[in-house]
Amino acid sequence: MTLAAMRARLEAIETERRQIHTEAGDGALTEDQQSRWDALDTEETDLRAQVAEAEESEARAARVAESRARWGATQVGARRDPVDLGPGATRAQLVDAALRGVDGRIDGTDNQRHFEQIMRRHAGDQQWARQIVARSHPDYASAFSKLVTGRAAFLTEEEKRAAIAVGTNTAGGFLVPTHLDPTLILTNAGTSNAIRAISRVVTLTDGSNVWNGVSTAGATASWDAELTEVSDDTPPVARVSVPTFMARSLVQASIEAFEDISGLATDAVMILNDARDRLEGAAHAVGSGTGQPTGIFTALDANTNVEIVSTTAATIGLVDIHNLYRSVPVRWRGRGTWLMNPLYSLAIKALGSALSASYSTDLTQPIADRILGRPVVESDDAPATQTTTSLDNEIVYGDFSNFVIVDKPGSAAIEFIPHMFNTSNNLPDGRRAWFMHWRNGSDSVNDLAFRLLQDKTSA
Repeated sequence: MTLAAMRARLEAIETERRQIHTEAGDGALTEDQQSRWDALDTEETDLRAQVAEAEESEARAARVAESRARWGATQVGARRDPVDLGPGATRAQLVDAALRGVDGRIDGTDNQRHFEQIMRRHAGDQQWARQIVARSHPDYASAFSKLVTGRAAFLTEEEKRAAIAVGTNTAGGFLVPTHLDPTLILTNAGTSNAIRAISRVVTLTDGSNVWNGVSTAGATASWDAELTEVSDDTPPVARVSVPTFMARSLVQASIEAFEDISGLATDAVMILNDARDRLEGAAHAVGSGTGQPTGIFTALDANTNVEIVSTTAATIGLVDIHNLYRSVPVRWRGRGTWLMNPLYSLAIKALGSALSASYSTDLTQPIADRILGRPVVESDDAPATQTTTSLDNEIVYGDFSNFVIVDKPGSAAIEFIPHMFNTSNNLPDGRRAWFMHWRNGSDSVNDLAFRLLQDKTSA
């Protein structure tokens, strides 16, 4: 009997016993019913033992199959590529191949979870998913390292095939291997790009460079009398769009560095990723929105409905903190986060000189990680200017799921420049360079979910 047949028989036994119980009602079982019940019990016990044995055998076979698929058949012959996919690969197979391709090469569970989420979300885009899988191949990582260090002549046949499978972007740049791509792998751990960690991050994989969403104030409801026509409570829906912008970075190195430093390509990618992280961190806070993402402080500063002015110029008081917190509508207040420069978190820490309502911690203690029960996030990119001659932005409080950051995963590309030319006589001077570019965007999609504290002007 097959495993499926045994499981079906167990269900039939359960159905028959239920029928016997129903026929007996509240009374005792008849002799025939009791005899049949005992026979079913015995059959069920034997079947469950057989099912357990069959399931273990099936699981063992699956483990062997997985091991052989990953490491190749135990017989002498061609070894199966762990990320090789046929033309009819399913969505699940694409995701599985991508995860196998980066296995052991992505550090941290957060990074692994983030990459898996992106793959599962966009695996329906077969062209994009197949390219991510191709870029996760070890041969492509090796080819990339040679291509961006001017050693294309040393590519092996396997590396050439891997590079051809991936191709280049429209500008001829080499697409970064999956496990090094900053648009796929989180790079904000330990950096000041803290806004990304608390915001809503969305991704684009199609040809569009603009994320489109909707915003609504929500439906209303009413108390209506019996047999009274209900009102139309459909809320107005507004379209919100967040464009992405091109970001670039150039890193140079001498020919001597190419010859003397092993792993220079990987180091250069790390340097470029750090540059991306810091550039985006500043833009997500105070970006102008012109040629670059719109920062949260910039977005709120343009909406007078969400601005709260401090009571005293160049001073943050307890009343200001309470006003800011209380002004956020209740539907967003309970999910709010405080965002500020360390200048202001230190000022809040210093409120009062004794244990009281306005006292947080003394000098021996760290900055409070919560204010009024809600988390505090510090960012060096947040404003830190108090001029007293204008309304300077200080602190944001609100629900950051309404601040959207748009990524284009897999879009980072690096172009290798074999020779840089000196501006004196336009002749090479022994420098080479890597040119990296990618896209990113951000903006508030619902200003009313936030409040912005501004310093009172004394002018």
